Amino acid sequence: MMMKNGWLCFCVMMFSMAFFGTFRAQAQSQKAVIINQGALVYTEADFDAPVLTELSAGQIFNISLKQKGPFYKIRIKKGVVGWIADNDLRVAKGGKLPPLKAADKEKTPEAKEEKNRFPEKKRVRSFYASRYRGPLFSYLTYSEKTMGKERHHNMNFVGARVAGPNTMFSGDLRTDAEFLFHSGAPDYYQKYTGYPASGWIFITDFIFETASPQSKWHMTTFGFGPMFKYTHYQTSLLQNGREVAYSLDDMTLGAVFDVGLHFRILETYALRFNVKYYWEKTQYWGGALTFGFPF
Repeated sequence: MMMKNGWLCFCVMMFSMAFFGTFRAQAQSQKAVIINQGALVYTEADFDAPVLTELSAGQIFNISLKQKGPFYKIRIKKGVVGWIADNDLRVAKGGKLPPLKAADKEKTPEAKEEKNRFPEKKRVRSFYASRYRGPLFSYLTYSEKTMGKERHHNMNFVGARVAGPNTMFSGDLRTDAEFLFHSGAPDYYQKYTGYPASGWIFITDFIFETASPQSKWHMTTFGFGPMFKYTHYQTSLLQNGREVAYSLDDMTLGAVFDVGLHFRILETYALRFNVKYYWEKTQYWGGALTFGFPF
């Protein structure tokens, strides 16, 4: 009888020691979640100590309440403990583990496997919300009032265009800025004076655009805005039997109306055809072809 009571007391004592030992260990630990894939566990609280193992993002372990420098003591499994840097984990607050942030979730093995199986498609802005800039070629039925009458000459221009929202103004307002340049003087100067003429023409305009209809691959825009033209010519006239050189400069303000047809190429580039009507001292038409690069 005494032997049975002795074994009973021994079993109760061992159970109590195990229970209170576990309770004490739990009371001196806290939960934490690993946030970095391949987090290193060291045998000592030292970055130069041997590495015990590597952990995966998303795993949950018990760690010590207190730190030793930048390290927490971590229980890998029963009878195996090590040290882990505090920047490799997040500690539970109020007994609740903090959820992994989006950046942390991407580090887990499951997320990486999912990403490899289903590669994420690059997000592409809508055509209307995209901004483009690039070179253009323009053809104008150019005219101006000079030498006593309105004169006309069809001319080629080269230049650049910047178009889209949030270019000249912050926000979703869509604008189009065009810069045109022609080297040389219109032919009617030579025809009228009998002498070769040189010079250049610069035209720029700024348009507020509206798009309708619009889709992922094409859209139609229309708009209007101010324009500015500056011309500089060098020509000559015969006066009193001798040639006299003249320099002619002129600045003009006006308005321009535009209709454009846009096409998106390979989800990246843009091709634009547009027709413009220029209204200044004279009126004339123009057409342009632009190749746009996103920015």
